[in-house]
Amino acid sequence: MPTEIENAVINLLSATDFAPGTDPGKIIETWGNEGVTTACEIASGAFPGLQKKIRTNAVDALETMVHPQARETVQLLVKDADPDVSIRALRSAAGQRNHDAVAAIAKLLQSQGLSALVAAEAVEALSIIDTPEARAALQQYETADPTTYPHRGDNLVNEFLNRRPR
Repeated sequence: MPTEIENAVINLLSATDFAPGTDPGKIIETWGNEGVTTACEIASGAFPGLQKKIRTNAVDALETMVHPQARETVQLLVKDADPDVSIRALRSAAGQRNHDAVAAIAKLLQSQGLSALVAAEAVEALSIIDTPEARAALQQYETADPTTYPHRGDNLVNEFLNRRPR
């Protein structure tokens, strides 16, 4: 049976809309470690029986959390098999300026079967994180062979690469 905090997190993440200025991530952090742990478990897909939208809302909520567990969860989720989760995790990593996620994002870009949309989001995340490691990963990806990594030759990916600061 879920605890009061777990129910509160699930109810918050079940909302279809939030009032302007409402930040679910910050609200969950005020509920302490149990709230953050619950959100991270939901984002990771460890809470069975919840709708996918609640999981994706949980990943979105991680973006504004500063708790180390939230940052670690984002780092793991950037390579999630579900592209909706992966894209939201990439956006959360960018929002957190999560330098610890750079290696996972760079490795993601080395996946041959990666969709162009996820690759473009990865490029955007690395551009926003903007550490020396992130810039090096982008430089390596920019010179990658499109025959090895088909997403590298995609117009959307090229658009994201070309609009990043140099």
